[in-house]
Amino acid sequence: MHLAPLIRDLAVITAIAGIVALVFQRIRQPVVLGYLVAGMIVGPHTLPFPLVTDMPNVKTLAELGVIFLMFTLGLEFSFRKLARISTSAGVAASIEVPFMFFLGYGAGHFLGWSRMDSIFLGSMISISSTTIIVKALDELGLKARRFSELIFGILIVEDLLAVMILVAVTAVVSGGSLSALAIAESAGRLALVVGTWFIAGYFVVPRFIQYVARFKSQEILVLAATGLCLCLAVFAANFHYSVALGAFIMGSILSESTESRRIEELVSPLRDLFAAIFFVSVGMLMDPAALWSNIGAVLLITCLTILGKVTAVTFGVLMSGQRLQTSILVGFGLAQIGEFSFIIATLGLSLGVMSDFLYPVIVAVALITTFAAPYLIKYSYHFAQYLEMHLPVSVKDAVEAYAIWREKEAAKTTRGEFSQKFLKWALNGFVVTAINVIIAAYGMPLLERVIATPQWRYALGWALGLILSSPFIWEMFALFRPEKSKRRRTLAGQSPASVMMQVGTISWIGLLSLEFFPGRYVALVTITLAGLFFVRLYREMEASYRWFEEGFLATFKEQKKTRRPADIYRELAPWEGHLLRVKIHPDSEVSGKRLRDSELRKKYGVNVVAIQRGSRTIVAPNPDHQLFPKDELLVLGTDEQVDKIRPLVESPFRATGDSAIERYELRRIYVGPSSLLLGRSIRQSRIREDYSAMVVGIERQGNRILNPESDVVIKGDDTLLLVGESSRLDELVKQPPA
Repeated sequence: MHLAPLIRDLAVITAIAGIVALVFQRIRQPVVLGYLVAGMIVGPHTLPFPLVTDMPNVKTLAELGVIFLMFTLGLEFSFRKLARISTSAGVAASIEVPFMFFLGYGAGHFLGWSRMDSIFLGSMISISSTTIIVKALDELGLKARRFSELIFGILIVEDLLAVMILVAVTAVVSGGSLSALAIAESAGRLALVVGTWFIAGYFVVPRFIQYVARFKSQEILVLAATGLCLCLAVFAANFHYSVALGAFIMGSILSESTESRRIEELVSPLRDLFAAIFFVSVGMLMDPAALWSNIGAVLLITCLTILGKVTAVTFGVLMSGQRLQTSILVGFGLAQIGEFSFIIATLGLSLGVMSDFLYPVIVAVALITTFAAPYLIKYSYHFAQYLEMHLPVSVKDAVEAYAIWREKEAAKTTRGEFSQKFLKWALNGFVVTAINVIIAAYGMPLLERVIATPQWRYALGWALGLILSSPFIWEMFALFRPEKSKRRRTLAGQSPASVMMQVGTISWIGLLSLEFFPGRYVALVTITLAGLFFVRLYREMEASYRWFEEGFLATFKEQKKTRRPADIYRELAPWEGHLLRVKIHPDSEVSGKRLRDSELRKKYGVNVVAIQRGSRTIVAPNPDHQLFPKDELLVLGTDEQVDKIRPLVESPFRATGDSAIERYELRRIYVGPSSLLLGRSIRQSRIREDYSAMVVGIERQGNRILNPESDVVIKGDDTLLLVGESSRLDELVKQPPA
């Protein structure tokens, strides 16, 4: 019987990966390193005969590992969470990526490499590996830490910047010069495409998943979720973006649905299997001969990559207003390169502009930094503590003073009404743009088959786009109409913000019209409309300028500043507490207890802010609220505090001795004339509360009352049927309740 080579290769990969991973687990080393070692064993460069033959299909399965890993990350790390740390992530990434590019370019020049090789080297060490870092954090149990959220945010920003790097490198290779217009066009296209995905996804996908969940079928739910993930990954690849970016975005969209946790549990086995194949495939790239022949360059570039990324990211995160310890942890967590480096290297080889020796060098650097990544993350906390202990007090005070200042500025610039309306205006603009671009790209070729005259064809396409996008255009015009009670109004009843944004809307529509009409006609119509608008509302235009001028000059006014002594900086430093989710294991120590009895706040200082129970959210639960199995707790605390409660909440309670259920029994207790139970109802007897026992029946004058109500009164000569723990029932017999 013929057996497909892929099945045999999968058998070899999974068997060897499982054995090596088990060994690494036993010696308490990161399993991801075991996968890399397994890849070296089955790879083509170690043994004299190949163990894996169908490499193209193995690479396809490895890409599925990247997709599912990023998809599950998106399920845990929603877009709203990314938005909260977007400033820190953006600042850090915008400092790190250019710094690493110029560092790599300088290293290539120092080694005597050509200009093109130096450019490719700088590009390849600029972007960290999202897949490998996410896996390392997951294995070390650090994925829920605050610094990990910053790492994920920076990685997503890096994925977006990677698109810009690809455009820049392609432009340099093709023409020898870099066009700022091409970069700006690529950035605009990226913002349009990604923004459209999010808007359409948030509007449609969560509702669709809720509809699918009504069928109560795990099979249908997992098919729907993986189908959506793969569709957006394919869509992203068609736009020449990373499949990992598309998978992450779909995961972020699905994280807003009520079924996100169920989807995460169902997809986890797929993620683990294909992620293992991905890391094995990375290990298969290691060529010891090529590594040894370029050992000097490999070691130099590896050191520059680790030290450069640690320095640049730490500095960037510090500049964004984070504490020194958090900044160091983030810097050590991103000191690695991976799959993007392989993409850049493959591009250079395919275009014939990069030297052949550079590919094995960058593969070796990526593998060495991959091996080092778990250890750098693991020991970064100790280095941060050491550095904080030995830094001069003046330096620590300056860092914390800057963090306090950034925190205060962020609090002052909380998004207000204008910012919310502006964001909504921009989102509507994205939708209008997407509609018109889709009509221009796909609708116009269809109209060309029906309408021969170009003028009528373009006019119809423009009108169709205007009709379909008219609700969104109307919203862009109407968003900034002021309320009498809230805004100063001008003579014509328009606020300065309204006038400015209406002019902006007209200009936006004019730019989109360039897809259908020649520029001179569009400019004529746009100028005419803007002129009529100006004549009608010239007073408002003047007021708008005065409003802008006053706001601009107000920035330079002297503000009264207060001085604070340096010795209280540490007390005022930004608190490291943040919100985290923990899920109650059915056999955990807190399952079934009241919130008060769990003592999460009293013993560990953790506040339970909300409880997610299925589709129901209980906000600010009271101390007497009972905790049920599989409840998801939203807790507020530091990383150290949450780490202490995780074993109590997420792990099964390890009782000593026999199973607790074996100590329960059914016992009959006779109620004599002197019993203190006599004349009391079952509720008043407090048997359940004081002895954790349950009255399941009463024998009275030859009759049996099964499952009696709590208001049934206990009478003389009754025999109570009780279920409870033997020792507690003994106490009840010896000392009946008073």
